[in-house]
Amino acid sequence: MTFDLETVVDQEMPDGSFPPWPRHKPVAGAFLTASRSDGRYAFSLDTFICHEGQEAHFLRSADALFPPGSMAVTLNGRGFDAQVLRLQAQRQGLYDLRNIARIADAGRYDVAHLDLLDAYGGRGSSLAELCAALSIPVKTSTSGGDVGDLWRRGDVKAIAEYVREDVLASYLVYLHAIAWRQGDERLIALPLADLSLWIEQEPKLRHLLPFATCRPALWARSRAPYLRADAARADAELRLRKEQDEAAFATR
Repeated sequence: MTFDLETVVDQEMPDGSFPPWPRHKPVAGAFLTASRSDGRYAFSLDTFICHEGQEAHFLRSADALFPPGSMAVTLNGRGFDAQVLRLQAQRQGLYDLRNIARIADAGRYDVAHLDLLDAYGGRGSSLAELCAALSIPVKTSTSGGDVGDLWRRGDVKAIAEYVREDVLASYLVYLHAIAWRQGDERLIALPLADLSLWIEQEPKLRHLLPFATCRPALWARSRAPYLRADAARADAELRLRKEQDEAAFATR
């Protein structure tokens, strides 16, 4: 589960700096779920808007998307997104949100939560910089600094599209990170190829088409058929050896 929040504050900092995270209130969240079955990847993308008075519903909806055993993926989530969710849950008196608690309490090496800043060496990087280096589209429509004005103008659609872009960009960065960590190109080529096809087939995701045609996606789509054929061949050989071993054992 890769997720990202967009937030606002009641009062900006006089010097224009980024306000401390406890002052932030979530106004939107995007949650990309990726699952695998029979070698294929399936995806769902949930987007929630948090209007005033709906904070409890927003938080419970987010908590329900993180079943036990799932892994949360963020960029700076350990220092911001997960902490904002936890603090807002406490403000609302929602102490039973155990999935958010598990993610917010996770340490750097806890598989419950992978913060991509940790995967890429700490605080010297950002989503925009990582995506620029990896040829991943990011912040094509707006930026985080515009969210406050968009929210005050009531432009919820622009915020929703922006947070979806950020969560897709974060997922593509994650695929690069996990494939590198495991030394296995299948961990990026196969899910990214399936993600690209899913985006193209979903009319509601047309604004995300750049993620299906960016350089990493085109590379993944060119590699996926070979990798799947190679895996099928290896699986067939394994089954044949097993059948031969069973036949040899039966004749003894």
